[in-house]
Amino acid sequence: MYSLKLLGALVLLISVPQTFAVKSHDFKTCSQAGFCRRGRALASRAKEASSWASPYSIDLSTIEIAHDSAKFTAQVKSSLYPDVKFGLDVRLHTDGVVRVRMDEIDALKKHYDEAASWALISEPKVSKSMKWSVGKTEFRAKFGEGQEFEIVVQFNPLKIVLLKGSKEQIVLNGQGLLHMEHFRPKKVEAEGEQKPEGMEDAQTVMKVKPNAWFEGEDEDAYWEETFGSWTDSKPKGPESLSIDISFPNHANIYGIPQHATRLSLPSTTGESPHFEDPYRLYNTDVFEYIASSPMSLYGSIPILHAHSADSTVGIFHAVGSETWIDVSHATDKSTETHWISESGILDIFLMPGPTPADVFAQYARLTGTPVLPAHWALGYHQCRWNYISSDDVRTVQKRFDEEGMPVDVFWLDIEYSQDHKYFIWEPKNFPDPVDMINDVAATGRHMVVIVDPHLKRVNEYPVYKEASERGVLVKPKSGEGEYEGWCWSGSSSWIDFFNPGAWDWWKSLFKPYQLASGGWSWTQSTEAVHIWNDMNEPSVFNGPEISMPRDNVHYNGWEHRDIHNINGMLFSNATYQALLERSDPPQRPFVLTRSFFAGSQRFGAMWTGDNLGTWEHMEVGVKMVLANGIAGMSFGGSDVGGFFGNPEPEMLVRWYQVGAMAPFFRAHAHIDTKRREPYLLDQPYKDIVRDILRLRYTMLPVWYTAFRETTVTGLPVLRPHYVTFPEDKNGFDLDDQYYIGSSGLLVKPVSEKGATEASVYLAEDQVYYDYFSHQVYRGSAKGKNVTVPAALHQLPLFIRGGSIVSTRERPRRASTLMKRDPFTLRVALDKKGSARGELYIDDGETYSHRNGEFIWRQFFADKRKKELRISSKDLAALRPSDAVDGVALKTFNPANEFAKSVSGVRVERIVVVGLGSKPKSVKVEGGQTLEWEYTPGAASNDKKDGAAGILIIKDPATPIANNWEISVQF
Repeated sequence: MYSLKLLGALVLLISVPQTFAVKSHDFKTCSQAGFCRRGRALASRAKEASSWASPYSIDLSTIEIAHDSAKFTAQVKSSLYPDVKFGLDVRLHTDGVVRVRMDEIDALKKHYDEAASWALISEPKVSKSMKWSVGKTEFRAKFGEGQEFEIVVQFNPLKIVLLKGSKEQIVLNGQGLLHMEHFRPKKVEAEGEQKPEGMEDAQTVMKVKPNAWFEGEDEDAYWEETFGSWTDSKPKGPESLSIDISFPNHANIYGIPQHATRLSLPSTTGESPHFEDPYRLYNTDVFEYIASSPMSLYGSIPILHAHSADSTVGIFHAVGSETWIDVSHATDKSTETHWISESGILDIFLMPGPTPADVFAQYARLTGTPVLPAHWALGYHQCRWNYISSDDVRTVQKRFDEEGMPVDVFWLDIEYSQDHKYFIWEPKNFPDPVDMINDVAATGRHMVVIVDPHLKRVNEYPVYKEASERGVLVKPKSGEGEYEGWCWSGSSSWIDFFNPGAWDWWKSLFKPYQLASGGWSWTQSTEAVHIWNDMNEPSVFNGPEISMPRDNVHYNGWEHRDIHNINGMLFSNATYQALLERSDPPQRPFVLTRSFFAGSQRFGAMWTGDNLGTWEHMEVGVKMVLANGIAGMSFGGSDVGGFFGNPEPEMLVRWYQVGAMAPFFRAHAHIDTKRREPYLLDQPYKDIVRDILRLRYTMLPVWYTAFRETTVTGLPVLRPHYVTFPEDKNGFDLDDQYYIGSSGLLVKPVSEKGATEASVYLAEDQVYYDYFSHQVYRGSAKGKNVTVPAALHQLPLFIRGGSIVSTRERPRRASTLMKRDPFTLRVALDKKGSARGELYIDDGETYSHRNGEFIWRQFFADKRKKELRISSKDLAALRPSDAVDGVALKTFNPANEFAKSVSGVRVERIVVVGLGSKPKSVKVEGGQTLEWEYTPGAASNDKKDGAAGILIIKDPATPIANNWEISVQF
């Protein structure tokens, strides 16, 4: 977050951006990054050469095959430098994932090899059943239930291919761009090296350097590099890593967030239109970012999905340094990518799929699933920079209640803290913080306050003083003392969360009681306060690219360049653990992070950063949230209304519709914007937004059930079209509509000014119902676009035929007050008169669900000739091989304590949509006859479009935790 306001008199000495527009010159392009220049030049030479061969090959005399597992190791040699050796390790995991690692052997220095240890939840198990077959030129291993997959390792040149049947799925080094720059003494060059055979055409580029055909003529930024006024010393010299990864039979790729662009990634080279620069992964504080760009943003997850109608595959490259990725859609059936990283080792996981669900599961087994959030965290969050006082917070809460607008969380930005010393309340405007927090908590709500990673360098600040005394701060390039930079606190230092000494200490800070050890703790807080971790890229106002110098030193001597993209994840991880340990029994923490890496999904939510209040940013925010979900970060959203600017009422209404249909729903605004709390809107906008907020709350059972699923399967909460319909080619590039979990709800957000209608794509020969009007729309087996009403008060939201959606319809001021509210079931019949749906609930706050304290139901609707049966059954009993957040369902007790505690919660209404004829009677099996009301439709569910026939069953009073059945007789 940036502002024109001063940070005190010293602000003139630091480079804080002074205009509200992205300054592209503050951030590198590939041509301004030496290692990216070298990598792209390598690709250009390969493309221009009439013949090209990778210089890397396996030394056959070094091959070792494990006798008890599907693993082999070998040394890799390079014809460029015969004396330099690399170690290759290829292993097959029990679930079919293939891991490929390569590192330099006996190097002068050590390449950073710890990225995977931070990202993975555990060391994957290597298969003992799959075996390698050895040939003269390659290794092969078949795997999969039907032995449909095969991994092939070719010896010379080194190439690794994953096949499904006879089709290549993933190819490593197929274009010969693999290059791990070895460590070398400065200004010492080998002489007399010979060019490899087949490189005669490259003679003209070998005038200066024998290996110029591959590495180029000059030492380009090997030992030092300048950008603007900053000089980056490179004490280890060149150490970049280049690898080409191709998908010969997949035209669409998704992932590598975070970028503001299409979900199906456009090209960066070759065919037009394309971006000029590669996609960059380098966590960066880019405020007011461009709405269509490959520029790096706040988070980096090096994962790709490649998709076709035949299969889905994925790759995850565990590298934490800056990485650039060129994308080329060479043909309409294939995709080529080129990964160029500043440092690290080759550590690539090949995920064979073959379905999107399989790839999500394979990645989740590596890096973990999203954490199940507290139920209240799925409600509406109200934030701005800044609510200026404790009285301001109380007033905002009062206004929400007066206007009948639900809200669960109030947020405080940096101005709550005295001189931006986090944890220390500003005494003038927040004289009674605990009373303020308790006033919010008394209404069933929570607060979130910001805690950034920079610490004001004054001994009067106990957090900085203790960090300094413990030696857990990041060091400058000398490795001595403390790095000093500038951020909101002025002169600041940064906690090094790679240092184990910081972990327990950081946890102790959040305890809302005095520590027995005498250390400082946040006693002016309560367990109702949760945390927002911002600026954790890290953002440094006077640093290169608004970040930390790459030659700064972290724990164990690693340079910042090695771990930059991992840094933000460790901050949110430590904060999550701190909140987890402050209460007994533990309460589920809420932590929002701006910076993230692979594995960050285990620690909470993210948002898309400092966006603009424009239609373009509203639109691209939807695509960014979808892309983050592809990479595991399901709990995401964009700031409603845009962080910068003053959106007109129409735009603000549309943005609330977008936000209400995102997993994380928060409104936020810059300090220089006009106040825009929703109750300040004029009519009719205020009423429309109130309805949107209430809609979000009625749908909380849908969102919570979807989150339960992602915590088990890894499938994203928001599902792009290719995930739901993986064989429908028409939808592979679709990213402006999506499904919410497995609920059957289809959303088409409107992000166009003045829109009164929208086009929605229906992929199947199935009926869809407008969520509000029950208008019928029919798809086609070949796919079909339908035009739907989308005036300002209308959100295009549809129930897929065959779905049963659970909601809670009673208006409440906060979600915590809904725990004993009854349910409504919307039964949307498919063409055959059937429907299915799930509901998951638990206490929403603790971890008692891990002890089996929950309700998990499946609802059925089955139509026969003269009867429709609607029933509820215990899903844990139906699927005992499944699990719920680690609970083995074979031992699940449906009469658990939580189920008993909500035994009085019932179904109060059932709405059957798509019923073509009027019933004769409706009754509970073995019980009383029920009251009902039937409205015939303008079209039955097997004829042309029109309003659907509706049956409303009034208060069946069936307990939500019990098995029951209702018979509708015709």
